[in-house]
Amino acid sequence: MKKWFAYGAMFFSLYFIFLIATMPAAWVVSFINLPKNSQVSELSGTVWQSYAKQVRIDDVDINNVSSELSFLSLLMLDPTIKLVFGGPLVSGPEGKLTASQLLKQIKITDVDITVAAHQISEKLNLAIPLQAHNLIELSVDEFMLGKPICQLMKGSIKWKKASITALSETVSLGALSAEVACEKGALTFIIAPENDLGLTFTAYLHHMTRASGSGHLKPSANFPEKLKPLLPFIGKADNQGRYRLNF
Repeated sequence: MKKWFAYGAMFFSLYFIFLIATMPAAWVVSFINLPKNSQVSELSGTVWQSYAKQVRIDDVDINNVSSELSFLSLLMLDPTIKLVFGGPLVSGPEGKLTASQLLKQIKITDVDITVAAHQISEKLNLAIPLQAHNLIELSVDEFMLGKPICQLMKGSIKWKKASITALSETVSLGALSAEVACEKGALTFIIAPENDLGLTFTAYLHHMTRASGSGHLKPSANFPEKLKPLLPFIGKADNQGRYRLNF
């Protein structure tokens, strides 16, 4: 009797695994608590390995998203998915991340993302129209989804070959970096003060389509000569030689 019970348990276990392995990914995603501002298009594959042609978050498109579900994470009742997205032939960000706690409050770790700088600058409401160049790299140790964007964020951002074009002049800005954190639900970018611009600035991303920021620009000895004619467009310097920045 015990032997038949063991065989039955084994059969149903294997059958259960088979059912999970062949479940359509689109059906499984319907049970995941996705943010209201996100949308998944043309999802195919199974629960173990799936592919989405596009994931949209507000007006940001992430293309060619491939995912892989960890079998061990299912046994621990904490589904964990590894995502790889983007590519040289499509627009938008490129990188990878690991998402867990999909049935609760989504947690994201091990993030490495590269995005074209102009895709960020074109969303900013700046006093001087400009176009940013080259790539920006984002690394995140831990991110937890919250309202409106985050509950927790620990990461950094690097713009190694920062440059811009403003008023028909292309200027190299050197290397820029920032700490990325979460403050009152908004993503916070605190620029490291060690830079050639003499820039001290903190930017806030309240929603994917709304950002703000404030700080100062105090031109140093390494300040690019081509940018000096643009300083009057920012405003007047205070008694410490600083130009106030807001957007």
